[in-house]
Amino acid sequence: MACSLSTISTIDDLSRIRAVLLPHLLNTIGDNDYQTTDTDATEDDEIPTSESVARTAALLSTQGKKKKKLSDKRHEWLRECHLAFSPILNLLVVAFDQQIVVSTARNKTSNYEQSNFIAAFDTRLQVESNERITSVLCLPIASNTKRSSPEWTCIIVGFTTGYVRMYTEDGTLLFSQIFHDELVVQLKCHTQFPSHVRSLTEQPDELYIQYRSSILVVVDGLSLYQLLKVCRDHALKSSNIISSSSPQLSFKKWGFHDQNQVFDFAPAGLITDNKFDQFCVASMTGGYQAQIRSVPPLFTRLITIGADPYCNFYYCAEGAQMPHLTEVAAALADKVKTSFISAVSRWMPTKQASVTSDPRKPKIESETKLDSRFGIRDLRRHGEKIIVSPGLHIAAVCDSFGRIILYDIQRGIAIRIFKGYREAEIGFIQIEESTARDVTMSLSSRKSALFLVIHAPKRQLVEIWGCQQGARVAAFNVSKNSRLVYLEHYTLGWSSSGSNSSKLSQYKQCILLEENGEIKTFQIPFHLILSDRNNQRAHDIMIVRQVRRLLKDANEDHDSLKNDIHQQIKRLISLESQSEILDLLFHTDYLDLSTIRMFLDEILIETEKNSHHHNPQECTHLQDFCNNALNLLNIYTMIEKYRNDHAEYLSKNEKLFSKEEFQNELELTDDETNIYYQLFERQYNQQISSTKKKVHFNENKIQKNFTFGQFQSMFISSRHIHSIDDPLEIKLTINSDDFSHLGSYLFSSWLSHNNNIENFEENFRSYLQSIHLKNDDLVLLCLHSLLSISFHLPKSLHIWKQIFSILYSINNNKILLKTTMEKTTNGLTALLLTLIFRLYDKKNNSSLLIRRLSALVAIQNLYSSIKHHDEHDQSDDSILNQLTVETIFIKNRHDYLLEIITRRIVEANIEPNWLTLTFNDSTQNLFQSNLSICRQILPHSFEPTVLLIYSCWISMIMWNKQLISAANPTSLSLNRTPNDLFNLSIKFYNHIQIGIIQQNLGTLLWHTYLRSRIVTLTQLIEKIGKIPKDRLCYKELRLNEKDLIYFLEQLSKNFFNTFIESIYNQLNEIPIFNVDDVWQTNTIDMSSDQSEPVSPFINLYSNSSISEQNDQQTTLLELVMEQKPANGHLVLHHDKLIHILYYLMNYHIKLVKPFSLFDSKGIHAFFTDLHSHPLVTDDVDGTISNRRQLFFSRLLNIIFEQHDITKQFDEKIFDHILRLSTDMLVDHEYIRRHYISLLYAYNYDYLAMHEENRIHDRQALAFQLLTIAGLRLNYMIEDNVDSTTTKLSSKALEIRAKISSTLKTWLGSLSTLVDYKVQPCNLEAIETMLTRIACYLPQTNLSLSNLAQEMVGLVHLLKR
Repeated sequence: MACSLSTISTIDDLSRIRAVLLPHLLNTIGDNDYQTTDTDATEDDEIPTSESVARTAALLSTQGKKKKKLSDKRHEWLRECHLAFSPILNLLVVAFDQQIVVSTARNKTSNYEQSNFIAAFDTRLQVESNERITSVLCLPIASNTKRSSPEWTCIIVGFTTGYVRMYTEDGTLLFSQIFHDELVVQLKCHTQFPSHVRSLTEQPDELYIQYRSSILVVVDGLSLYQLLKVCRDHALKSSNIISSSSPQLSFKKWGFHDQNQVFDFAPAGLITDNKFDQFCVASMTGGYQAQIRSVPPLFTRLITIGADPYCNFYYCAEGAQMPHLTEVAAALADKVKTSFISAVSRWMPTKQASVTSDPRKPKIESETKLDSRFGIRDLRRHGEKIIVSPGLHIAAVCDSFGRIILYDIQRGIAIRIFKGYREAEIGFIQIEESTARDVTMSLSSRKSALFLVIHAPKRQLVEIWGCQQGARVAAFNVSKNSRLVYLEHYTLGWSSSGSNSSKLSQYKQCILLEENGEIKTFQIPFHLILSDRNNQRAHDIMIVRQVRRLLKDANEDHDSLKNDIHQQIKRLISLESQSEILDLLFHTDYLDLSTIRMFLDEILIETEKNSHHHNPQECTHLQDFCNNALNLLNIYTMIEKYRNDHAEYLSKNEKLFSKEEFQNELELTDDETNIYYQLFERQYNQQISSTKKKVHFNENKIQKNFTFGQFQSMFISSRHIHSIDDPLEIKLTINSDDFSHLGSYLFSSWLSHNNNIENFEENFRSYLQSIHLKNDDLVLLCLHSLLSISFHLPKSLHIWKQIFSILYSINNNKILLKTTMEKTTNGLTALLLTLIFRLYDKKNNSSLLIRRLSALVAIQNLYSSIKHHDEHDQSDDSILNQLTVETIFIKNRHDYLLEIITRRIVEANIEPNWLTLTFNDSTQNLFQSNLSICRQILPHSFEPTVLLIYSCWISMIMWNKQLISAANPTSLSLNRTPNDLFNLSIKFYNHIQIGIIQQNLGTLLWHTYLRSRIVTLTQLIEKIGKIPKDRLCYKELRLNEKDLIYFLEQLSKNFFNTFIESIYNQLNEIPIFNVDDVWQTNTIDMSSDQSEPVSPFINLYSNSSISEQNDQQTTLLELVMEQKPANGHLVLHHDKLIHILYYLMNYHIKLVKPFSLFDSKGIHAFFTDLHSHPLVTDDVDGTISNRRQLFFSRLLNIIFEQHDITKQFDEKIFDHILRLSTDMLVDHEYIRRHYISLLYAYNYDYLAMHEENRIHDRQALAFQLLTIAGLRLNYMIEDNVDSTTTKLSSKALEIRAKISSTLKTWLGSLSTLVDYKVQPCNLEAIETMLTRIACYLPQTNLSLSNLAQEMVGLVHLLKR
């Protein structure tokens, strides 16, 4: 595929545009003058003299020269006009003097039609007198909604007066601004490059305006984008008023005073210096006193060309100049009525709105001098034009000597010079590498090629060169007056509007405009950037792609396709490409095998015929490739023929073999039969039940689609064949799925045979020989084809015995068979195969492997039967894929299995009693049935106590892990709260029946997970002097206040109660936990398998993510049994603290520090190891005892205050408090009397009377109750007084008269005697209470007895 110059569009109204812009170049001018002169010369009737002839000849010569000059100008007029194309070729603007013509592209009706340009309108843009157009620019504006293409195109025009005006596509003036009062030399724009293939960071959008006196104005692209959006919206609404809140235009103004003349410039991007360059620049500009910033600043890099110096590099530091802001409203007032230009042709009068200019002189900001970083000086040379590549790393400069010089912008050096290109036009084209072959290739890994396009008008030639050191890849002859247009910008706001879906193919980078109006673009293949040495390879790559396209477009094998492919193969140069095409043919499913064979034979013949033209090694390699392919094709044909002849045997067996057949064929004992057969029977029943619920595809039908391309790709194709009997070699890097697929393709028809086959063994041996594979490879293929799928029911165990007896006899590596069984996850099939192999291997004892495989099957069934809460969770399959004999029984110890099973139990929220109770067969569910099978095979590992220990421990681990990673909960939590996990752990702990295990496990849990949080909480309360708030609790403990209260409640009520009981009620028996024998022989296996051979196929076995356990690592059971006996007094001491913490947090008791209730010895005893024996006593001094008494009194007060009086009071709360206070040696009589007083105060009289019977010192109780009765009576007296009037009723006066002064004084002082509120009650309750008090009062205390009697009389008075 070569470079091409193709026409993509045409300017239809080119003559009309010329007539509008340059009317003096019309064809009639020259013709009329010439005709008039000719007529005058012939009207004279006189005979011409020699002088008249000479005069006429001179006149004719003058007119001829004038006509020729006008004719040349008519063709060169396009070069004199200002042209501006939109990068997406939807708009063309041609301007000259004061006139402008806007042409729009006509929409295509088909893919093959060109989008021609048609003149939409023309007008005169003069606003001020003597104003001329000097530069135009078409700038696409990004859309906020349709991100794949621009929304509209802005036309930017520069004038001789210094004004820059911006118009819509239909000529509506949007914005006008003067930045400098000089001629605008040119307009440039830099926008984000719409391609991911770029090593540069994102660059800002900017508009550049160059003035004659080396002044450059840089307009911020974001502010321009926002301003144009606002102005266009107002223009569409026909509004001439812009609000004061409209966006302002931000710009910077630079002056290049270090250069005598500036002819052109180029922005080279936003960069950051490295540290070395930063130090160099700082030392060169500021000397040794220069200040160095810690972070290198950002620079906007500008390159100017001109004279003295020839080329200059400027670095504008960000922040060096504050951007100026335009007055938008004032600027728009200058152009209020210059909108909506007519689209009528030039021959009809255009209506342009009158423009009222502001008499005030616009404010012009002064420029900021920009110092040059470095320059390239050449006294005789001056630069004329400069462009920068899309990647901003290469600049191309045209100079006055007709040279084109390429510069490395980063290093500032010339890297290449092209000579002999005067008045040249240049441009860059960046081509991205095609990703058709690898659609998954990442954006960062794609490549791009940069080409330089040079237009030499004097030579009428366009050349394309590869940058930087590439050769000329193409050259085209063009017309003399054609123009090359390099579009350096793309879409404004492409990044700020989020339009990140733009593609480079939408934009044109270089276009060629012919003098006849044709617009052409360059089609450059990416491979042309390659060097000459690789051109042959590039040629063949194109042919391979064409063959791939032919095969993709066709859908059947026919002669025309063969001929086309044959012709393409003849064009190939390299032999390597022929093997690539053959590989394409192999992987085309619809091609016949005869067609593939034909192409193989042809290529072999052509290779032998033309071997002297190619490298001998390449010829040999291709011949080996073809010979291997032919050999594989023969084998594939033979296999397909056999499979088609035995297609009726490919159906699956739907019946399980009988128990008698299983025992007889495999020569099993009764015990082995009972254990192993139930595993097969359970798997069969499970398959039957799942088949009824789900749709299953026939796997054998899928295996029929095993194409020759798949078959051939699995073998080494480049090996040298010495003879036809050489065995085939499977690729060592073949993956497990392909290996199993190949084995299933080779052996599935044989494994489905029934008993009615004659000469089965002889036919099978002949089949194995015809495949031409190594014996060990055949055995592995058959095994992996069965082990890679779910359990495959054999139609006949007898046939399987015959097949695997032959395979076992030809196998040379017996240990590799054992390794295969140990690494598979299909334990049931491996168990059946091992039982068959045991029949023919009497030397090696395989009983251990059989026991391990049966245990693996039972474990897999148990794990699968534990139903998960999340049905869509994929973690089940990942764990099951890791359960093998190797991972469970060889690389790890028994605790690894227990951790997996118990973690699953915890995740599924299995009740603890399911692990301990035994059920009959009729009441067992699937989990319990599988658990009973596991206990038959692994009795020690699945003991109820062992499962409870591990379940408790795993639950606590998950609880702790979820708290630590609260921001990102583990997947194992399954949306379970930490409270659920902690509660489940305590449940498992409480179900343990052995006291010593409970004690040791409780000690381990306390030291590992519980103690640290209690320490943190206690220290926190001690530090701040009150209970912490919710935010502080979560910060320090990763528990909010509610969860923390639940945590303390579970510890105080469930965990420590069981823990203390296990210490004081344990039996003297110490349990012994044995390990099943399937693990005990690991040491022997490791010593004997050190020289175990590894399979030659490195990707055959998936690498397990499970790390091998260290034999020295202590298991959980060993850790539990190693715990020292706990000190019961110390555990009780911690239990008191946790109860106090729970009461403080639950009832929000303020100003109580937990350590204040203990003496120094008790404080120092806290949080020591539970097996230690510090001095702990509750016999404390009076101060601490009073604090404890006050604490429990406040606790009871707060409990009653927070209790809902409409509900029954729970007496168990007081029982817990009384027990704790008794343990802390607080007078229980005092606590009970206070409790009875609160019961009466809150009208729980029936509970109070019940509690009175438990009081020994009832006289003290009577004194306290008399106060409660007085407060009750006081409420009743106050209720009889009308609070709305000052007058008392007769009854109230009578009551006041009956009350003695002593009783009145005593009742008034009662409110200060209690620190809780007494609820009002009825008179009967008061009377009953006073009666009981009178019984308790001593007879010696007459004053209180009299008060009681007087209160009783007052009650009787109130009743009346």
